[in-house]
Amino acid sequence: MEVELRRAFEIFLPVFEYGLQRLTGCERRIYLAEIAKRLGYGGMKLVNEHFSIDYKTLQKGMEELESGNYIIDAFDKRGRKSIESYLPNILSDIKSIVDSESQTDPRFEDNRLFTRLTPENIKNQLHKKGYKLDELPTNRTIYNKVNELGYSFSTIQKTKPLKKIAETDAIFKKNKAGQ
Repeated sequence: MEVELRRAFEIFLPVFEYGLQRLTGCERRIYLAEIAKRLGYGGMKLVNEHFSIDYKTLQKGMEELESGNYIIDAFDKRGRKSIESYLPNILSDIKSIVDSESQTDPRFEDNRLFTRLTPENIKNQLHKKGYKLDELPTNRTIYNKVNELGYSFSTIQKTKPLKKIAETDAIFKKNKAGQ
């Protein structure tokens, strides 16, 4: 029986692999669980070995298949939370600090606002506003948040006057004579 099962499995293997390429998450688990269930006794071991799927993942798929309750993977809920979840007012405080020390491009070539402050200066000013130093984010995080708010850290040079051309004196003399 087991030899027949393996032979049947190997015949339909390209069809199974084709279906697996298009599925992810719970759909993939349920698909593999359905294959294992249809294969019968020894099907879970065969699916586990051939598709390199963890046995617990396959069991999870079997439970989803039998109960009809699908477990949706919450990848977006994992990982580190943003600083705003710990300090809800930090963005508005950073914005108020940077607004007071920002300017536009004097030549109006860019819409971004530029600030002379460094992330370290912003961190110190946040500390003066009442935040504890150990709860404040790193300088890199402050740098990223300031960029997200639409500011840039490069300083702007003042616009330099154009160099005096030879005709300038002639223009001024002509204007004086006309008065």
